[in-house]
Amino acid sequence: MQAALRILSICFVIVHGIAALAVAGEAQNAFNEGAKLYRAGKFKEAIGAYDRAIRAAPTAAEPYNNRGLAHYKLGQSEAAIKDYDEAIKLNPKLTDAYYNRGNVHFAQKQYESAIKDYDEVIKQGPKSSLPFRQRGLAYSGSGQFDKALQDFNQAQKLNPKDPEIYYSRGLVYRRLGKFDQAVQDYTEAIKLNPKNAESYNNRANAYSLLGKYDNALKDYDQALKLEPKNARIYANRGAVKLRLGKSDEGKKDLHTAVELDPSLKDKIDPLLGASKVSPSKSE
Repeated sequence: MQAALRILSICFVIVHGIAALAVAGEAQNAFNEGAKLYRAGKFKEAIGAYDRAIRAAPTAAEPYNNRGLAHYKLGQSEAAIKDYDEAIKLNPKLTDAYYNRGNVHFAQKQYESAIKDYDEVIKQGPKSSLPFRQRGLAYSGSGQFDKALQDFNQAQKLNPKDPEIYYSRGLVYRRLGKFDQAVQDYTEAIKLNPKNAESYNNRANAYSLLGKYDNALKDYDQALKLEPKNARIYANRGAVKLRLGKSDEGKKDLHTAVELDPSLKDKIDPLLGASKVSPSKSE
């Protein structure tokens, strides 16, 4: 079953202080209040506090950056981008604003715009793994898999303990048909974060494509222990069981998948009616 690229998380950056040499105490107090409200998940209230900070210090870039974060959390992506635009206009060296704007572009699948923002972050600070990881995701989303691999390799060198780098690179290896390397990366992701069901699910998919169905079933089982309501994992496991001739068990998994997510029905119905099923390719 084919599914959209699934990313574990997008990491935004909140600025914790105003860098201007001299700002009114009112601006700093409002800025600090906004950061506190943001961390507490009170995004509307945070926007109000950042509004006050901006009125008190209209040439400071940092309140715009942080207000952009709050707008994004409320689903107001265009407002967030406008805030990042203004932050960058006021301070072209504020790499956090480029990075955050790139993440919004990425979330909107505007991959080329995201890549340009990550380019600027890397230009100004090439020793952080995050912009390389995020640019790799953007390259992957736009189908530029060779460039994505280069960025994930660089991100790994800078931060070899980040499980999301291995997870994301594993997805690219799968897209390139390099299933053994995908398995290796998912295995490393699992070592670093054994509680993430998607790493098990995707390693199982890679095992399935290698014909290692017993290994795949073990991974699907573990993934479902971690996320027992994940319809896609049931669908993937059901497809493999059908391929192995375990008709009753496979159909049970597929029916469970539809019960959990009725939107899968059109994709699963042909599997239920087929005598043989090819390995799952869902992500």
